[in-house]
Amino acid sequence: MAKCDLSIELDHPERIYSGGDKITGTLHVLADADVKCKGLEVSSGWRTHGRGNIARGTAESITLFVGEWTAGQRESYRFELEVADWPPSYHGNYINVDHYIDARAKIPWAFDPKASKEFVMRPVTGPDPADAQVATAVSGCIGYGLVALVLGLMVVAFGFLLVTFVVNPFAGLVAGAIIIPLFGFFAAKKLLPKWLLGNVHAELLTPQLAPGDRVRARLAFQPKRRFTINSISAELTGTEVCVSGSGSNRTTHRHTFFTDRHELEGQSTLQAGDRKEFNLDFPIPGDVPYSFDLADNDLNWTIELRVDIPRWPDWTQSLKLLVHPNGQPIERPETTEPHAALGGAGEGTDAASPRHDEITFAETATHLWEARRDAEQVDLLVEAVTGMTFEIDTFIERRLLYSGEEDPHVYDDGYAVWARHSDPPLPLVLYVPHELADEFEQAGRDLWRCRGTIVGWDHQHRRLQIKVLVR
Repeated sequence: MAKCDLSIELDHPERIYSGGDKITGTLHVLADADVKCKGLEVSSGWRTHGRGNIARGTAESITLFVGEWTAGQRESYRFELEVADWPPSYHGNYINVDHYIDARAKIPWAFDPKASKEFVMRPVTGPDPADAQVATAVSGCIGYGLVALVLGLMVVAFGFLLVTFVVNPFAGLVAGAIIIPLFGFFAAKKLLPKWLLGNVHAELLTPQLAPGDRVRARLAFQPKRRFTINSISAELTGTEVCVSGSGSNRTTHRHTFFTDRHELEGQSTLQAGDRKEFNLDFPIPGDVPYSFDLADNDLNWTIELRVDIPRWPDWTQSLKLLVHPNGQPIERPETTEPHAALGGAGEGTDAASPRHDEITFAETATHLWEARRDAEQVDLLVEAVTGMTFEIDTFIERRLLYSGEEDPHVYDDGYAVWARHSDPPLPLVLYVPHELADEFEQAGRDLWRCRGTIVGWDHQHRRLQIKVLVR
């Protein structure tokens, strides 16, 4: 049984910290009996929890006290610790990453009392480049060297089968039943697309970027033969990958939380010798999570290029990219008055009811975009503009699947749609009435202008909530 109780009190429990910041607070101790402490330690660090094996790290650890406490004694110890630079706080489907202040009293011949306090960390920069995974450009469907290697292995394998069959026909048949289908599958998957496409060059021009940046890549090939395709596409994907267990009990879990498909060319017939080149350039949303690699807990971003060939194996190539912070510090606007930050109301105007004709939605979106990393400031800004109606230029991202019962803002028989403002790319949730369903569906990925009223802020996904009005 523990002989003392520990509790942690942070000076600023609601603050969002950046890597390298100092976090301060007080560690309280209440002794239940006379106790000797070999070391009262407090540390800052992070750890994962979820389906994957636990990963952890410590930024700084200090010893606050060594000595004895008497029964009933209460003591408080101040501390100041450095916040870890990486990884970011993250709450996903299979993976969660949290930052903590941990305290521990080392008590001889007894269980060590412990206490933890969680806080939020959003990094300004990515991990040390020496430790980060490097995204590199990948070219070619399959090189001539690899083809030669495969052919060499096939010769060796079939030679082995021949010898085995001569020595033991039954063993030769069993080995052939295993080896031949494997080589057949590999040939169908890798060699047959090359027979039509020739050498394919796929290059990622932006191997590292920040949320809100644009992804750029290049795809080029010169068909060897005339053939028909269903489509050529590029799909940006965000995936959680975690591993639980070890050895024979090792299991990999995957969850795709984001997809954005771009069709580069639709159904068509490609002519032999007619070179095809595609330059990809499309935005990544401004509110997506960062890439990280934490032992058995990874968050990966990839672009999968695909040439969809009817009645033939498709050509595919996956390019990995890193999504990291842009190095800019968290903005903390000097003013705490929402209407002042938004441009203010004129003299004689009620600050609690700013007039919509004195501010445009682009200005509103700009202020929210600049303050997006400061939750308190965002709440103040949103409170100031809630109820205001604007003309809004948006790009539709995807329709959500939840019903109106799960979100009170959804119209009866209406839709909740993820979108983003044109400039800046502020993430939005649009509540679209049933009457406008055809209009926003036909907009596709083109600019869609609507008229809507601001109704709140989605804290979980960091999106401005707008109720679209029927004109």
